[in-house]
Amino acid sequence: MNTQLSKNLMCIQMRSGVEIWLEQEKADKLQSGLQNITQNKFVAHDGQTINTADIVGVFNAITMEGNTRRKNGQWSCHLGSWHERKEECSCRSESEAEAIKFIYG
Repeated sequence: MNTQLSKNLMCIQMRSGVEIWLEQEKADKLQSGLQNITQNKFVAHDGQTINTADIVGVFNAITMEGNTRRKNGQWSCHLGSWHERKEECSCRSESEAEAIKFIYG
């Protein structure tokens, strides 16, 4: 199953936990604006008003997915596979799998 997003989405994560999702182009403009301000202020975005002091960061969808998985107790092994809490990793790299296949047929 292909789980790639059709559009590059970014998330404005707020201190309150609110997540505001927007397309990459809009996020780039917001990030540019944030880098140029010298003090906190309120900015308008899609009919909403955001206090720049409450922005934790602007993150991509992959980062947000990892954060959500960790909050839900999952962890990522050395190969990047996600596992449930207390589950042991039985993942093997391709070279390990090939070696086992060669030894045991």
